[in-house]
Amino acid sequence: MATAAAKQVEAKRQAFQWRAFVALLLFGVTLWLLISGLVLYVAPSGRVAKTVEWRFFWLDKDQWEALHTMTGFAFLALFYYHVVYNWRSVLAYIRRKARQAVQIRREFVWASLFTALMLVGSVYNLAPVRAVMDFGETIDDFWEWWGTRQGYYVTSEDEAHAEEETSAETEETTATVKTGYGKLTVQDLAEQEGVELDVALSRLAGYEVTAAPDDNMLTLSGRSGYTPGELAAIVRGEDPEDTGE
Repeated sequence: MATAAAKQVEAKRQAFQWRAFVALLLFGVTLWLLISGLVLYVAPSGRVAKTVEWRFFWLDKDQWEALHTMTGFAFLALFYYHVVYNWRSVLAYIRRKARQAVQIRREFVWASLFTALMLVGSVYNLAPVRAVMDFGETIDDFWEWWGTRQGYYVTSEDEAHAEEETSAETEETTATVKTGYGKLTVQDLAEQEGVELDVALSRLAGYEVTAAPDDNMLTLSGRSGYTPGELAAIVRGEDPEDTGE
């Protein structure tokens, strides 16, 4: 009889432990969810990432976004099964904490208040959430600056030389292209093109591009899908499709 009991114990030990499998997989998925979230936080905007061919650990931004999305869905599914497999323990924990509610009332109130402040701060961009988001914008500006320094937003010397042989108007356009529209704000571009700021903003709004005077063209390009050159054409009152970009 002892031998039979020992065999049952051994068989149970060798059987696949789904509860342990789910717990370990949940840990791994959570770890990759955090890593991919941090990578995407410091990654450049989509258009900049494609322009400078940005990669981190051999993966481009689209791949990191896919990894983050899939680990997020996997986390939700595994969390559900984790609760199912540990329902008795979870229920016992809830009952025990319910009986101690009076003792942890202050902690519960502070935890709820912190959660509410975090949600409201995120929705309305309040401090300190605003500082976190502003730092992310600073990182985007760095990648834009780096791309400019590396020459991703500058035409080749042959193209510049060809443009210099055209009319004065074309030479002015070449100078604009060499410095790059991406660095210019809406206000800078409006002044450069001799367009009133209100008119420039109105023309952008006509193409469903919501912009502020201090938004730069590269940022608007990432949000709207238009290239900086097409946005400049819209500000001038031209059809962006006629730019040939």
